Amino acid sequence: MRKADRKDVLKKRIVIQSIVFLTAILIFLAVALWMNFSRGSTAYVEKDEFVFGTLVRVVVSSEKRDPKAIADAMIQEMKRLESKFHPYHDGNSVIFKLNHATGPVTVDEETAFLISKSLYYSEITAGAFDPALGRLIKLWGFDSPDTKKRVPTSEEIAKALESSGYANVEIHSKEVSLKNHAWLDLGGIAKGYAVDQAVRLAKKIDENATGFVDAGGDIAIIGPKFGQFPWKIGIRDPRGGPQDIIGVVYLSEGAIATSGDYERYFEVDGVRYHHIFDSKTGYPARKSISATVIAEKLVDADALSTAAFVLGWSKIVEGFVGLGAQAMVIDAEGKIYKTKGFVAYEKE
Repeated sequence: MRKADRKDVLKKRIVIQSIVFLTAILIFLAVALWMNFSRGSTAYVEKDEFVFGTLVRVVVSSEKRDPKAIADAMIQEMKRLESKFHPYHDGNSVIFKLNHATGPVTVDEETAFLISKSLYYSEITAGAFDPALGRLIKLWGFDSPDTKKRVPTSEEIAKALESSGYANVEIHSKEVSLKNHAWLDLGGIAKGYAVDQAVRLAKKIDENATGFVDAGGDIAIIGPKFGQFPWKIGIRDPRGGPQDIIGVVYLSEGAIATSGDYERYFEVDGVRYHHIFDSKTGYPARKSISATVIAEKLVDADALSTAAFVLGWSKIVEGFVGLGAQAMVIDAEGKIYKTKGFVAYEKE
């Protein structure tokens, strides 16, 4: 009987130990799940919103905070800046108020910075990037997706040119003046700035957050994929469909922007009229069909890709390397040009 009793006791101990072990595992898993829920996870969260006239996609992961909350905060930051810098809608738009002012306007520090940045790029690109083409943009109907697009008369274009061009913009500290009834349109740089600010916000919430923001093909990196791998980014074929690519680059940091004649355009008698204008002629630029720029910040890549598109391949575009940027331009005949450093981003 004693041997049997010992066996029973041994079995009971084994059962109890097993129960304790399993309970410990369950408690550990419960705590891990709670920590994951409350502090974030390594899984990527995706959020899509229509901002700055395009579909913006935020992809973010965080082990410190809830990545969904980070994505929401990033979208809200971009919407704030869209409202602030929209040139044609009243409300909270600083640019709308500037365009309709009858004299100098004192603006906030953020607005002064972005206008100064725009004028800087206008100067170094000889006006290929120009933030004061609002009159032309509205004349052609590119001020809103709902505005009817049309080819203006040469007389209308000449008149609009009289009220266009960055030479009509003056800024002294925070005081901005627009001459000759010129209108600002920061569309070629404001989206890039907004994405940069959203990325900055994500890193402020969690400095180790990773992911990217894709704003209609203009992309800024939050951090490398899973903390160690580059993101694979396709460059769209300007004469193909939305899913057709003409090249691939790999980025673990920085930003890439592409300006093309295939996003916002209309056709009349077989001629394509797009939204990127040559400030010297008042007509859509014709030297390129696509221009891609890689830079540290999207605000810079955004402005320089517009300039490269207008300029076509030239010594000025090759000079972007001195600004810390690399470029690829596809000219009107479909020939591809690249700065030497651009090739390095095509290798994984």
